[in-house]
Amino acid sequence: MIKILKVCDDNFEQEFNTLLQRADTDIHNIIPQVLSILSDIKANGERALLENVSKYDSWSPKNFNELKISEEDIHNAYKNLDSKLKDSLQIAYDRIYEFHLKNAPKGFLYHDKYSNMLGQNVLPVERAGIYVPGGKAFYPSSLLMNAIPAKVAGVKDIIMTSPTPHNKISDMILATMYICGISEGYKIGGVGAIGMLAYGIGKLKWNKHMLFSDTIKDDKSYFKRVDVITGPGNIYVATAKKLVFGEVNIDMIAGPSEIGIIADSNANKQFVAIDMLSQAEHDSMASAILITDDYNFANEVAQEIDKNLLQLERIEIAQKSINERGAIIVAENLEQAVMLMNEIAPEHLEIFTKNPFSILGDIKSAGAIFLGQYTPEAIGDYLAGPNHTLPTGGSARFFSPLNVDNFCTRSSIISFSRNGIDNLGNHCINLADTEGLQAHKLSVKYRLESRH
Repeated sequence: MIKILKVCDDNFEQEFNTLLQRADTDIHNIIPQVLSILSDIKANGERALLENVSKYDSWSPKNFNELKISEEDIHNAYKNLDSKLKDSLQIAYDRIYEFHLKNAPKGFLYHDKYSNMLGQNVLPVERAGIYVPGGKAFYPSSLLMNAIPAKVAGVKDIIMTSPTPHNKISDMILATMYICGISEGYKIGGVGAIGMLAYGIGKLKWNKHMLFSDTIKDDKSYFKRVDVITGPGNIYVATAKKLVFGEVNIDMIAGPSEIGIIADSNANKQFVAIDMLSQAEHDSMASAILITDDYNFANEVAQEIDKNLLQLERIEIAQKSINERGAIIVAENLEQAVMLMNEIAPEHLEIFTKNPFSILGDIKSAGAIFLGQYTPEAIGDYLAGPNHTLPTGGSARFFSPLNVDNFCTRSSIISFSRNGIDNLGNHCINLADTEGLQAHKLSVKYRLESRH
C-alpha cells in the first residue's frame, strides 16, 4: 500500500525531503558513456552514427540515407489509419494549434522622447529537432505537442527522430507526422539521435561565390545540425541534451513523469486514486503525491489505489512506482497543503477541493494546473490544448511548459537619433569611464563632437 505521512509525525521532515529529491538520478555515472558517444559522432559522423544504431537498435543500416523515413511511408500510414483515430488526432491537433497560436510572441517598436527607435524582433529558428520516445511504446501525442508550437512559430525545417528497434516504426507516429506536415524524419533514438541533431552529419559545401551550394540538398549523407532540440526521453537522452546545450538550444531536462494532487474530503476518492495511477503506469520511477487535510480520506484513497491497480495491464510498473515513489500526506489544513505542494513543484497538479479556484492564486510552482473533478491530467496529455511537455522534478520553479517561445529567437533593435546621442551620450561616457573602457567612451565622444 502507498505510504501515508502525517505532518505531525516525527519522521515527516526526513520523508518529505526524500520526496523533494525524487528527481535525483545517477546522471553523473553515465556522463562519461554519453559523452563518449557524442564525441564519436561529432568526430566521425556517419560511421559513428551507424555503429550506434547497430549497437542499440538491433539493426544495421548500411548508410545514413537508410535512417531516413520515406515520405511514401508517411503518406501510406495516414491513408491506412483507422478513421476514428484520424478524427481523434485531428481534433487534438486543432485544439493544440489554437492554444499555441494565442501564445505566439510578437515583436514591438517604439520611440522614446528623444526620437530614438527601440524594439525587439522575434524570428523563428531555421531548424528544430523533435525527439519522440519509442521502443517499448510509441507516443503520437509527444509528436503533436512538440511539432505544433514549432509550426506556429514558423520554423522552416522540423525534423523528427524516434527509436526504431529492428527497423520498425509505428504507423501511428508516421500518420501523425503526416497530420503535422512533417516530411523529414529519422529512425534513430537515444544519445545517437541527440548527437546527430546537435552536430549534424557531413560538412557544408561552398561554391566559388562563398555561398552554400545547392548540391547539399542532393547529398544523401549530409544532415545539417538543428538550432533547438525538444522532446522527452530517458535518462540517457536527458543527459545527452544537457551535454549538447550551448551547441544548440534545448527545451528542458525532463525526468520521470509525476503528479501532485491537493484534495479535501469533498473530492471523489476514485477519481483521485485513478489519476495517481495514471502517472504511476508511465514508469516505475514516476511519482504520485496526494496532499489532503483529511486522514480518513487519505486512507480511502490508499485503498482505492490498491483496488484499481488490479485492473491495470502495467500493474508491475505502477505498483513499483506507488510503493517506492508515491505518498499521501495529511496536512493540518489546506493552506499547509498548498505550501507543501509549492515546495514539491510538481509537473502536473490537480486541485480537487470544494472551491479549487480559491487556491489557484496561491500556487507558485507547477508545470500544469488542473482544476475541478472533471479535469483529469490525461485530458491535458492528449487534447486540452496546453502543452504536455512540462518541467519535472521540481524544475517548475524555473522552467516553463514547452511553448512557441522555445522555437524563436529575439533580437533587440536600437536606432539612436542625433537628439538622442546629444542628450544621453554624456551619461554613457560617464559609465564607460567608470568601467575603464576608453574605446567605448571615445566611440560616443566622437559622435558628440561630430556635426556631420
